[in-house]
Amino acid sequence: MERKVKYNCEFKLRCVEEVLKRHNSVKGTARANKIAESNLTCWISRYNEFGIEGLLPRQKNKIYTADFKLKVIQTIQNKSISL
Repeated sequence: MERKVKYNCEFKLRCVEEVLKRHNSVKGTARANKIAESNLTCWISRYNEFGIEGLLPRQKNKIYTADFKLKVIQTIQNKSISL
C-alpha cells in the first residue's frame, strides 16, 4: 500500500519557487497557499539539497531480506556495537 500524498510535486515546486525565485517570504507564501510554514521550509531544504527529486513522494519503507537482517544481528554481536 502506497503512502497517501497530500501535496503533489507540482504544487510543492510552485511554492518553493515563489520563495526562492520570486523572493516572497516563507510566511507569506505559506499563508497564500494555506500550508504550514514548517512544511514549506522542509520542502525548500529538500529542494536545495536534492533538487526536484527532493519534492517527489518518498518510497514506501524498504523491505529487507531475512538473510540481510541475520547478517546485521551477527555483526552487532560479533563486533560488540550498539544498535
